Amino acid sequence: MSRQYFLWKAVDLNGKIRHGAWAGDESTEVQTRLRKAGYFPVWVRATLNWKNVLLPARADLKWSSFARRLATLLEAGIPILQALEMMISPEEKRSFEQEQWKSVKERVESGSDLSEALALVNPSPNAFVLSMIKAGEYTGTVGKVLSEVADELDQEQVYQQKVKAALAYPMLLFTAVILVLYVLSVWVLPMYEKLFLSVGATELPFLTRVIFAGSQKLPLFLGGVVGLVGGSLLVLKFTSPDHWKIRLDDLLGRAPLIGKVYRLRDLVQFSRMLARLLGAGIPLLEALRLTAGSLRSPEMLALTNHLVLNVRQGKRMAPLLRSSGIFPKEGAEMIGIAEEAGQLDQMLHYVTRIFRRELEEHLDRLMRMLGPVLILALAGLISLVAGGVMLPVFDLSSHLE
Repeated sequence: MSRQYFLWKAVDLNGKIRHGAWAGDESTEVQTRLRKAGYFPVWVRATLNWKNVLLPARADLKWSSFARRLATLLEAGIPILQALEMMISPEEKRSFEQEQWKSVKERVESGSDLSEALALVNPSPNAFVLSMIKAGEYTGTVGKVLSEVADELDQEQVYQQKVKAALAYPMLLFTAVILVLYVLSVWVLPMYEKLFLSVGATELPFLTRVIFAGSQKLPLFLGGVVGLVGGSLLVLKFTSPDHWKIRLDDLLGRAPLIGKVYRLRDLVQFSRMLARLLGAGIPLLEALRLTAGSLRSPEMLALTNHLVLNVRQGKRMAPLLRSSGIFPKEGAEMIGIAEEAGQLDQMLHYVTRIFRRELEEHLDRLMRMLGPVLILALAGLISLVAGGVMLPVFDLSSHLE
């Protein structure tokens, strides 16, 4: 197999995010090198080449479904090798995912742990899934942990869909506004302008002249903006598949109204993942490092890295959370109480429910508010254009009388 470069993202021993590009035969080789170097791999991806464009790798493995099915079989008392065998279809009906499960079963059969076998799958599960399974192997509760992993992945999918649904309707209305402007400027307004000139209406009202002048430049402006934004996103997506999403999330996180949705989503993700990892028996320091590897918000990532340094020095998390300005003070106080009582994982679950409830309420308010505002904006825009076009018609009718 020809060697190529692989981009990778990992968390070092200090909890900091590291990126790089290493040459290798396959992604599993790079993952093994990262672990030997003391890194926790988050993802490893091959650099763009014609083979990847024409034959893209399947990155949509259903880890939630896999974890749920395997957890059900294990909790029913079926040994892991037999459970994996039951999940594999006959050879003539085997899909891409089925081939992956077959390779996992073969590695477990040869003596590897389930977490090690899954880490060699390409693409492999994220660091959270692998760490949870490894913790279940240490405690002998793989079935229970897999069920929790499936619940976690399902909840993450649900909230991603809620965020997308909250943003989809406003984006649809905004797109409708752009399309209406384009249609008016390309077909409708030029027709009326020619009509007025043909009947000798040289002295048009000021509003009408402004609308006609804007309609001449608007298509070029819209085309330039769409081309620039679309081209930039495509370049970022192919050159750095992960960074463009981070930058887009950071931009949306600073936007009014929508920004609070992204900030609350980051808080939910942080507290939920940390609670799950601690509940699975993973030490706080390693749990914070793994949590940092899954965060996208630069602010939350920086806060988590500071938490890693504080915990390494034997300090508590609550004082830093209170002074951060990112984490709500109510949640920081509750975590401070939990640190003193030694029940941090239970309190984090409760804090997660509070953040999740606030996120749902904000999403509902956002959907109720943005829809009418954009509809009114669209109606006002159409009314303004219609008024500007009708003014010369009224002038002409008065002259005819």
